[in-house]
Amino acid sequence: METQIAIIFTTFLRDELAQRTIESILKYWKPEYQLFIGDQTPTVSKAQKYSDFFYYSLPYNCGLSYARNYLISKAYSLGIPYIFMTADSIAFTQNYNLSPMISLLNSDKKIAKIGFNLKNRIPWEFNLDLKKSFELSVSHKYITYCDINFQKVDICRNFFLGKTEAFMDVPYDNSLMMAEHEDHSWRLKQANYETYYTNKIYGNYIDSKPTEYKTFRDSAMKECKKKLLEKYKIQGWVNYSPEVQAIFHEWRNGKCI
Repeated sequence: METQIAIIFTTFLRDELAQRTIESILKYWKPEYQLFIGDQTPTVSKAQKYSDFFYYSLPYNCGLSYARNYLISKAYSLGIPYIFMTADSIAFTQNYNLSPMISLLNSDKKIAKIGFNLKNRIPWEFNLDLKKSFELSVSHKYITYCDINFQKVDICRNFFLGKTEAFMDVPYDNSLMMAEHEDHSWRLKQANYETYYTNKIYGNYIDSKPTEYKTFRDSAMKECKKKLLEKYKIQGWVNYSPEVQAIFHEWRNGKCI
């Protein structure tokens, strides 16, 4: 039997989008997958519809951090050693070969996660430092493992394979419904965990923000950015090095994926 992988999938106020992305996962389903759905707008009908999976009714608008922590803890309680982090806005694109990534994770206890590419989503695979804000800079450290090039980074987009145990050791901050990304990546780094990135695997980001969802999202982001600044006693959220700004410029002009 293949080593089990828990696909961690959170959703809020986007049922049609969630259905589309779940269908993409099922299209490329593998025997080792277990799908964990954390629904912040649960219904009995959806619980019945997704009864073949681990479907959990979560508190309304509990936020990304709470939802992810809840699902990861459920996967951990079942002894599932790896999580595949995704979302209701990310479509699977192929039958992913995760064996080399699992092998890399197992090669060093310090490696917590391996990030993957997201088409239609701005790159976020960089070094991460904390000064007057979170500082992003380009990493020039690479390794080759199983004939795949990996970039050593501190932060990656929220589409990755990780060790369940590492995310139990360093959970997301439940007080941050959003703006949790830099916070969690920074705390992983401070706990001496490592992150790598490869574009060998990719998903498709679907930019769909219905009015009700966007209203909640914008409000939560504003509130949680303020919490983040207070937590770290910093003056701003994220600052980019000139190299990072150049990458963003190329991405916006379609010159990089």
